[in-house]
Amino acid sequence: MNFKLSDEQRDIQKAAREFAQGEFDPDLALELDQTRQFPESIWKKACHLGFIGIHYPEEFGGQGLGILENVLVTEAFCRVDSGIGSALSTADIGSEIVLKFGSHEQKEQFFIPLTKGEKRLSIAFAESEDEKDLTSISPTAERKIEEYFINGKRKFVPNAFWANAFIVLCEEQKEGWITLIVEKGDGIEIHPIEKMGLRMISFGDLHFKEVRVPHESRVGGEGEGLIQVDHCNKITGLKSAAQALGMAQGAFDRALQYSKQREQFDRKLSQFQVTRHKLADMAVSIEVSRWLTYKAAIEFDQGGMDSGSLPMAQLEVGRRLIWVVDEALQIFGGYGYIVDQSIEHYFRDAQAIRLELGTESEQKDAIAERILRP
Repeated sequence: MNFKLSDEQRDIQKAAREFAQGEFDPDLALELDQTRQFPESIWKKACHLGFIGIHYPEEFGGQGLGILENVLVTEAFCRVDSGIGSALSTADIGSEIVLKFGSHEQKEQFFIPLTKGEKRLSIAFAESEDEKDLTSISPTAERKIEEYFINGKRKFVPNAFWANAFIVLCEEQKEGWITLIVEKGDGIEIHPIEKMGLRMISFGDLHFKEVRVPHESRVGGEGEGLIQVDHCNKITGLKSAAQALGMAQGAFDRALQYSKQREQFDRKLSQFQVTRHKLADMAVSIEVSRWLTYKAAIEFDQGGMDSGSLPMAQLEVGRRLIWVVDEALQIFGGYGYIVDQSIEHYFRDAQAIRLELGTESEQKDAIAERILRP
């Protein structure tokens, strides 16, 4: 088994990290986090250099690479800054549904502007408070002669204020569960949600009131909505694992550097055995998480993700992320709690990604279901 990335993959990884180190200015990151603004100019540069939609087909503005390459870019970005990296990696959330189930015209309509930095996308799936029960109270889509009419609401929508269009899960009386590409416009009310972390990604609840959507905006066939959402959630879960991995590595990098500089009792922190052991345990945890995440991405690129690797990666990376960031905070001591130190917003952002990855019970159920199959 080959545990090495290809030369091309290493080049992509290196280019993504160099871009992030050159563009993710710490003072700008702090300002964007505090003002809750999307990193617009950085996003456009990332699009121009081909980092966004790297796995889209070349005819639609991508580079025709795989999910693993997408994971490498996301990890590198979040390693340098958790907030900016997460904002860039979710700017095209929902595109996986169009990529797998959409028509040629839909792909052309959205992917090319997405890769050029002209449009952002989002998903509107969740209705229940825990974001898991997709079918409890759904927006309804009534099909008429030329259009669908949507009424209802969706909660916890990422990019709510920044997105130009939403992939909305709806129930239509005759067609069943479907997804519609809904352009932002009249009839959509956005109610903002304040949150602790990931402040560069706007969240909100959407209320639809007689929103008119043309028939050609339906993605795929009748009754495919829940299948499409499940596919999207798998890719989103994998990218969330990559975000978590990058954040854990970024927190470790900062703790390692600080331990080499900070002195106590005329010794560097890195000379104390307790600190050295913390750093060693953190490094091992990150490496285990990395290869679980890469394995899940490789399996997807090879045509499947049914081995149980994804929930294993989500479970372990989520656990390790919180632990590593907390250990990094302890190495910093009181200084880590100060806003000017980037480890403070890594700590906040990590909590959000841990929730995005799902609860331990959910991931354990998914793993158990796989290993207990006859």
